[in-house]
Amino acid sequence: MDGLLILNKEKFISSHDAVNIVRKKLEMKKVGHTGTLDPMASGVLIICLGKATKISDFIMKSKKIYKAKVKLGILTDSYDITGEILREESVNKSLDEIKKVIKSFQGEIYQKPPLYSALKVKGKKLYEYARRGEEVEIKKRLINIYRLEILSFNGKDEFEILVSCSSGTYIRSLAFDIGEKLGSFGVLTELTRLENNGFSIEDGIDTKILKEISKEDVVKRIIPTDNALYNLPKFTYPQNFYQKVLNGQKFQLDNNFIAHNALDYYRLYCKDQFIGLGKVQDELGKKFMLVHKKLVR
Repeated sequence: MDGLLILNKEKFISSHDAVNIVRKKLEMKKVGHTGTLDPMASGVLIICLGKATKISDFIMKSKKIYKAKVKLGILTDSYDITGEILREESVNKSLDEIKKVIKSFQGEIYQKPPLYSALKVKGKKLYEYARRGEEVEIKKRLINIYRLEILSFNGKDEFEILVSCSSGTYIRSLAFDIGEKLGSFGVLTELTRLENNGFSIEDGIDTKILKEISKEDVVKRIIPTDNALYNLPKFTYPQNFYQKVLNGQKFQLDNNFIAHNALDYYRLYCKDQFIGLGKVQDELGKKFMLVHKKLVR
């Protein structure tokens, strides 16, 4: 059983727990998610089944959209409200002040991931260093905030934002950084992933009912693997090359073939069947399409 399952993860269960629920329901071992959603967060969690687990890295790199609530005047060790409170202070900011600061975070920026995260440094996850009280250097990473706007404001110290961002963006760090730029602290109090790789929260099965519905009903909701690769160009082999491509043979391209774009990867098809992902290789002046990840047989 191969394909994707879109979940609407409920609060207070881990992404790992959600994977285990699917694994048990479908009675299969090869199940994985495409990027951790914190236990306190809810929303879109894409689950890969069977051979679809081979493309999880491609989905992880996709754009995401979040709705988040930020509370000013509170500092926690995790940058969210579930962490240990380190400092508190009274804050009273105007909407104009907050809008001005938020605007400065749009576009390409460097962001420092939170210490309590699964990001690995020197082979260990950051939260492992944190739990042991060990110091570790955390380097800032280049991310992209495509869209950032205020949805609501309580008139003093709490606001809700809509964030469209690149992979690798930590909304907890964004909350912290916004608070710091406002001359105080900022903590994430609520987070919902509304969209991931083009799949929205409306597409998902609520994890609250996942245990209750039948296996057959879940299977009906599985979508084809290549649906997650819509942004990649398509390449179709001649029908008589079907067995050869399954055996891993290179396909020589016409000399006039021009690579579609800088993404470098193609969705491969033959006989109306999705084969996997391929790359173009130039060898001694000749161009070949090679199978990079085979997702059949």
